[in-house]
Amino acid sequence: MAAEADLAMDERELMGYLRSMDYDEFTPLQGILAQAEAIGDPALPSHEQTAILNWLGAALQEWERVCSLEEPLAGELRRLKPLLAALAVTDERFLTPGAHPMHQLLDTIQLHAIGWQPRLGRLGQALEEEVSKVVEAALAWLASPTIDLAAINADMAAIARRAQLRASKMAQRLIDAEQGRSRVVASKREAALMINAALEAYPAPADVGEFIKGPWYESAQLVLLKFGEDSGEWESMSATTSKLLDSLQPPPAEQEHEGARRQHVFELIAQLETDLRHWLLSLQHDGHAVDKALELIEYHHSRVLRRQALELVKISPIALADTVHAQPVSNEAVSILEEGQWFILDNGKSLSLRAKLVMRMDDEQQLLFTNQAGLKVLQKSFAEFARLMAMGKVTPLDVGAGFSRCLARCAGLETEDELDEYTGFAAEKARIRELERQKAELERARLERERAELERAERERQQREQERLEQLRLEQDAVEQLRREYEEAARLRREKEEQEQLQLEREQEETRRLQQRWEEVSRRHVERRRAHKQAGQAGQAREQEGGPVGGDLNLPAGTWLGFRDGNVASLARLAVYDRAQNSYIFVDRHGTKVRQLRGQQLLLLVARGLTDILETRSRFREQVALAQRQSK
Repeated sequence: MAAEADLAMDERELMGYLRSMDYDEFTPLQGILAQAEAIGDPALPSHEQTAILNWLGAALQEWERVCSLEEPLAGELRRLKPLLAALAVTDERFLTPGAHPMHQLLDTIQLHAIGWQPRLGRLGQALEEEVSKVVEAALAWLASPTIDLAAINADMAAIARRAQLRASKMAQRLIDAEQGRSRVVASKREAALMINAALEAYPAPADVGEFIKGPWYESAQLVLLKFGEDSGEWESMSATTSKLLDSLQPPPAEQEHEGARRQHVFELIAQLETDLRHWLLSLQHDGHAVDKALELIEYHHSRVLRRQALELVKISPIALADTVHAQPVSNEAVSILEEGQWFILDNGKSLSLRAKLVMRMDDEQQLLFTNQAGLKVLQKSFAEFARLMAMGKVTPLDVGAGFSRCLARCAGLETEDELDEYTGFAAEKARIRELERQKAELERARLERERAELERAERERQQREQERLEQLRLEQDAVEQLRREYEEAARLRREKEEQEQLQLEREQEETRRLQQRWEEVSRRHVERRRAHKQAGQAGQAREQEGGPVGGDLNLPAGTWLGFRDGNVASLARLAVYDRAQNSYIFVDRHGTKVRQLRGQQLLLLVARGLTDILETRSRFREQVALAQRQSK
């Protein structure tokens, strides 16, 4: 044992051999032994170091075999062998697969560069430069062990994420375009099948057939693309097609069914114009074309309604593109292929092709592949790809933590659970799973509380909304009641104003009539006095013209009298008679007091012919009483 200890290399000597080893030809242990043998150095790595370096060498060979990369990128990564060996024998973390930053760095690079090929041009050159910089930064650890390898891995992971995001966007555009193409093809076929079925059931005028196989067919495709085959819109489009053709059919030969058929056609035509205009999506940009198409249909409908025969012919169906439905491939290797897998395909040329499966089209039995940049490079049918696999021209590539999993497999750990047990992570994972379960329970409880709170808030909101609507309804009822009361008051006020206006007009008319009568009486009086004076019979005229010179005149209130005792003749109405004082008060037509006379004074004026009694009853009071009776 002492002899073996004396022959063991010290760490400084081991590191020197690692720095100068041929990493392209040898594994780390082989490189050390080859150099020691060349110079005759009898020292050897310790048993522990030898076991570790053997394990690392086997993992590196497995990694290059299973997760191979293209040259010169693979050669650039082989430069890391000395660094990996130095870390393996000096850092205990390296012995746990996937735990060390260098494990993660190689996993990241391998996943990032799995589709890299020199033919990618500038994109490939950029990735090669990035990997070269990362390798140089990591190798600096051999000279300065304080280098932060975790930071280098984080930078590389960020670069890989950005590149993956760009490639995913490009691939998604390709997928969207392919799905759109498939939908267009399917919509054409489905629309043609629907129209052909309708044309098979009904003959139609030739120009209507051209319309159905033209703009209407294009509109049907748009409806399918926009709403889908299972939508109510597509069902309505199909029904409209049948209704249109049905509305153009001749009446039945049986006379008793003609009335029902005519009524049916009336109902179809009444709704068809609206439906046709609604579903003519292909002509929505051209209103004139829509009107022209509807005029064609309207012309034929008018002939049908006038019981004129239409020239109905069998319309030829829309030609369908030959669709070859591939038979489902029973090959198990193809059936388990998943989107996201990488392959190396031997296409019979000098250079192989690295491609990623981004889309399985099970209906068409097609596989769509892209390169590192997300650009389409290959499309194969299931059958053809299965044939290539059977010929050994398809090599699946292992992706995802490739280097770490190779380390685990070379340590005898085939499954993730075995790796967890080996590293002591099983209990930690169980604890984490329990914490996640508890967290999920708490999250569900929180979401349930939030949901209950939202429901309560929604109920309160609905109640407030109901109360607000009820209050608004009451306010509207009150406003409506006020409006009705206001309108009723306005109506009564208008009626009152109309009655008062009519009464005023009647009084004005009465005043004018009395004024004319008074003027006429005055004129006759003047003429008689002039005649009497000329005849010398003034006294006799006074006796003939005068009335009683004493006693009560017995004039009712409202009596109109004409006075000529002043410079200007005037009219006045008796407003009040005071019997005790034997006094008469007169007002004008506006109700303003104009004079007050005692009974003897009034009799004297009447006797002298200076006052005439024009109207001895009040029409105003009678009309007011009549209006009051009518209003009741």
